Amino acid sequence: MRHLKSQLIRLLVIISLALPWATADALETFERAGVITGVGYDKFTLDNEEYRISPGATLRSSDPNRKKFADFKKGDQIYFKGKILNGVNYVDSIVYLVPLPS
Repeated sequence: MRHLKSQLIRLLVIISLALPWATADALETFERAGVITGVGYDKFTLDNEEYRISPGATLRSSDPNRKKFADFKKGDQIYFKGKILNGVNYVDSIVYLVPLPS
């Protein structure tokens, strides 16, 4: 029984040391621009693909009406960067593109 416990402890230590490598390999980055087609509390949709806002995401905008994520609405044009982790798109930075007058 004692031998089994020590083997289990060794196995758990090896697995816990290997976990950071598994998440680092799964990390991909992306850059996109487009028009928002849907907005939720902590996410938005662009071309039928959902993007979640990371907790430390930055937002840049020259429009005083678009200074925080809650100010965005359907039809706004944005440029954003982020990471894909375990199949989920997390946005790290967003730039609001002010529409040009026509």
